[in-house]
Amino acid sequence: YTYEIINLDNVDPTAPAVIRALAGEQNISKVGLQLLRDTRDKIVNTTAGSRMELNTEVAGGVFGGDLDYYRIEFRGSQFLPLFVAQTQVLSLIGRAGVVEAFGDSTSVPFYERFFLGGPYTLRGFEYREVGPRDNSGEPTGGGSYGMVSIEYSADIVSPIRFALFYDAGFVNEDAYDFAPGGYNDNFGIGLRLFVAGAPLSLDF
Repeated sequence: YTYEIINLDNVDPTAPAVIRALAGEQNISKVGLQLLRDTRDKIVNTTAGSRMELNTEVAGGVFGGDLDYYRIEFRGSQFLPLFVAQTQVLSLIGRAGVVEAFGDSTSVPFYERFFLGGPYTLRGFEYREVGPRDNSGEPTGGGSYGMVSIEYSADIVSPIRFALFYDAGFVNEDAYDFAPGGYNDNFGIGLRLFVAGAPLSLDF
């Protein structure tokens, strides 16, 4: 269970309408459920196994608050060992989600909608760059999204690894709209290493 108080204040009069419309305070009261199955051999530099995750949440309705919406999101990943030499691994990642308003709410605010872009989704795009925008070009987020990522990695000198990846995904305005016609994609190379004991990914 989560209770949030979100306050947008000191909003510039020239700010996009999607932001100005939400100026003030919003209370969000929501309950979520997560189903998770994780069989990975390692959390970092995984070489085998899978991780399947289903997240659901409902805000408002009988739980109170100012906003009524629900969210369903699936995240899955599969790691396939290819060759023992240099610990070569192929990772497959898929994600999809829906968020939709109900009851007294006619829309879901932009800060609860889906975006893609950034180091953990579509790596060739800036954070929140992929998705619907208003007339001024401001990202407004979508009601549904889907993405896939394929990555091949191998040891250079353990624990330093080389990676070659391809990402593709879309964000659509309406809930349950999974038409991929406006998808964005990228490909690149990267390094996986540890700095002071902490994992670090460098992607180009």
